[in-house]
Amino acid sequence: MTSLRRLANLVSIAAALGVAPAAAEPAPGAPAEPMEPGAHAESIPAALEVDLNRLQIRSDAVVAPAGEVEAVLTLDPALQRTSGELLRGAHPVQGAVVVLDVRTGRVLVWSELKGPQRKSLFYEAQAPAASVFKLVTTVALFERGHVDPKQRVCFNGGEHGIYRRHLSPPTGPGAACTTFSLALGHSRNAVYAQLVNEHLMRADLIEVAERIGFNAKIPFDVPVELGGLSVPYNDLAFARTAAGFEDTRLTPLGAAYLSFLIANGGRSAKLSIVDHAGDYHAPSERQDLAQVISANSAWRLVRMMEVTVHSGTSLSAFSDEHGRNYLRSIRVAGKTGTLQPAPNAPTTSWFTGFAPSRRPEVVVSVLLQNGPVWRRKANEVARDLFRSYFAARGVKGVTAP
Repeated sequence: MTSLRRLANLVSIAAALGVAPAAAEPAPGAPAEPMEPGAHAESIPAALEVDLNRLQIRSDAVVAPAGEVEAVLTLDPALQRTSGELLRGAHPVQGAVVVLDVRTGRVLVWSELKGPQRKSLFYEAQAPAASVFKLVTTVALFERGHVDPKQRVCFNGGEHGIYRRHLSPPTGPGAACTTFSLALGHSRNAVYAQLVNEHLMRADLIEVAERIGFNAKIPFDVPVELGGLSVPYNDLAFARTAAGFEDTRLTPLGAAYLSFLIANGGRSAKLSIVDHAGDYHAPSERQDLAQVISANSAWRLVRMMEVTVHSGTSLSAFSDEHGRNYLRSIRVAGKTGTLQPAPNAPTTSWFTGFAPSRRPEVVVSVLLQNGPVWRRKANEVARDLFRSYFAARGVKGVTAP
């Protein structure tokens, strides 16, 4: 399969030179001709020009200027205040939080702590996607590489980087083995490198990522990028990109949208942040759009993301000093990501996920850009947002932070 993928990369090079390859077969469970992300969704009038950089939190609503009128937003005032407090308490260089109601597609929190350059993280994909991009790669391995969650993979190392030896099964002592179903939750870089090298072609990853919405805008009330992707031809560089080490970028809403797609059974939807403004009133029901991930892939991802919180990279963050889940009986599906792209750059810390995982209500996305000394990781902030959300709704045993 490795030689086939190298051949495919040569085909991709030929395509770049103007020689068009044959059309690929559509992914199992995916539409043959995916809809444009925002197609057929009712949008707010462009003339409203909602300014989300000038939010005002009132006792019963959050509002923002919208041209000559005032927009009443979908944001939850109490949760919006809490998110601001949590961001400030984390003391990142900069950071942002998005919370979505899965059932309505409405944004409940839109909170940001800007850095010294005062450039917003919300609208253009600037932050490295890090291991959050493994969600996209997992879909590609399911739908284009035909990898099964039960597939057993042996690996050696790869905790902090991917090298050429990780592209093939390990030989000699020190190897460990796992099923692919556990690799996402424990963020096994070497497992992803090996599977990508054996089962994916460059065009596969590009097709799946762009079908999901990379290199495009999210269907939303204001223009926001989902994420950016540039896929190299070199096999090692390709594996590093697929595992989230380079060439991928993400917005906080983009990370939330990835979780939303999975929580919504693989179907995209129009997200909203404006409830009403002037003569405009948001639709009363969520506007579902295209099936961009197969329902089977989405269900598999739910179970793999549960591993993250209940035995993987976020187990300690979601457990109290007695080892009990802060959210008690509520299961959470999530994905973390941590990356320092350069020695002098901030360390990017991500969490995106949803709960309850089997009957999703709420998506939480947290991005922290931490300096050399940091107080909290994104999964800790996300945990406290989940706690605040469910405590406010009277869920037994869940307390606010």
